[in-house]
Amino acid sequence: MSKALPIKIFTSLIFKDKFFRIVLPLSIFLNLILWVVLYLNFWPLRETRGILPLHYNIYFGIDFVGEWYKIFIVPATGIFFIIINFLVADIVYLRDKVVSYFLAGAGLFIQVILGLAALTIISLNQ
Repeated sequence: MSKALPIKIFTSLIFKDKFFRIVLPLSIFLNLILWVVLYLNFWPLRETRGILPLHYNIYFGIDFVGEWYKIFIVPATGIFFIIINFLVADIVYLRDKVVSYFLAGAGLFIQVILGLAALTIISLNQ
């Protein structure tokens, strides 16, 4: 009978793994680029335009509008997913490395998807 591994939080073993040493900084870098691109595109609009389109749907067109600063919900969501995915990946790492790799990869993939969403929102506001 196999003995269950105890759940350890913040083992920091993931930081010794090459995959995590690449994916975590890349996720943070993409999120930082997202912050900068949105800041450069929307900061000048803060005084001239009050309400901006924030979401586009192919069936209904623009379906969500809001103030200029609500655009920063997109990169803030990215930070949230980076933190949650890597914390859970750290917890799961001792039990199943494949699941922790999937979680880290999903964190990176979410940054790419949020980047595409930000580019759509930028194109809506040009």
